[in-house]
Amino acid sequence: MSQLPLAKIKEQYNVLQEKLSTQLPTEEMIKLSKELKVVQNQNDLAVNIERLEEYLAENQELLNEIDVNDLEMMELTKADIETKTGELQKSEDQLLTLLAPRDVREDYNIVLEIRAGAGGDESSIFTGDLLRMYTGLADQLGFKLKLISVSPNPVGGYKEVIAEVHGDGAFSWFKYEGGVHRVQRVPETEKQGRIHTSTCSVAVMPLIEDTKEFSLDLKEVEIIASTSSGAGGQSVNTTYSAIKVKHLPTGIEARSQDERNQQQNKVKALQVLTSRVFDYFEEIRLEKEYAERKEQVGRANRNEKIRTYNYPQDRLTDHRYNLNYNQLPNIMTGDIYNLLQEIKKLEAQKVISNLIQD
Repeated sequence: MSQLPLAKIKEQYNVLQEKLSTQLPTEEMIKLSKELKVVQNQNDLAVNIERLEEYLAENQELLNEIDVNDLEMMELTKADIETKTGELQKSEDQLLTLLAPRDVREDYNIVLEIRAGAGGDESSIFTGDLLRMYTGLADQLGFKLKLISVSPNPVGGYKEVIAEVHGDGAFSWFKYEGGVHRVQRVPETEKQGRIHTSTCSVAVMPLIEDTKEFSLDLKEVEIIASTSSGAGGQSVNTTYSAIKVKHLPTGIEARSQDERNQQQNKVKALQVLTSRVFDYFEEIRLEKEYAERKEQVGRANRNEKIRTYNYPQDRLTDHRYNLNYNQLPNIMTGDIYNLLQEIKKLEAQKVISNLIQD
């Protein structure tokens, strides 16, 4: 019998359906509909798992009753059991993925920030590589990645990239990418063939747009206008169109200079600031909640090294989960879906383990 909470999932699904069959305020109906959409997939898999378990039990009983001389019937039954066992394992793995820890940010679009770290020009080039990888991942998931702000490095790559990723459940896929990414390879400019180590930091935050769930108090925001700057720090225009905003209680800042006028830059800077401040308070809330519930899994500090891309050995290592993958060229074009699926599965297994212990 499966150790997954099948009965609890089915009960939750039935409760939500019952609530939605009553007259409720529109906002509550929308919220419950979103919850039902998540639980619907879990319920379908739970029902399928129970069906397969029952089918396997019946076939196992049949196998025990088959005449030992009826070799053809015995082989057919064994083959059927093997096939259905594989289907059962697949369904359980899919359900585990869906049971991975969720928080209120799961369904949000995201703000993705990639910054060059240690390693000089090679770090900037790797920032460009990570941007290409995430663009490929977004395409694979059917998401749309839109560049918001870039600071190019003259020799290649970027010193900093800020992008938005729009798609159903974008945060739930990209949230595992936050932290320090390390690359080990021989730079193109290296004459003696020595391997260099460089780093980039990645931050993933929910994109807070028109929502009633969180908003900034503009009385707590300092807004500063300035002239836009070029790659070398020189002023590229004489109008005060660039905007920097600062949330005074936390000291968190954001800026925008890429839009056409000051008002557009102000809107964009405030949007990024809102996402950063929301993420800041949500992280504090989750740290406290996870500490109380003993479910802190896969939560990397933004200064923590989470992954190493070793080019000479054609290997990606995820240090949080002790996972290793080859085919780096494919991975760097966005083929990290299987890795993220495995991470979701491992996170869900830890949650299930805690549920069983409790």
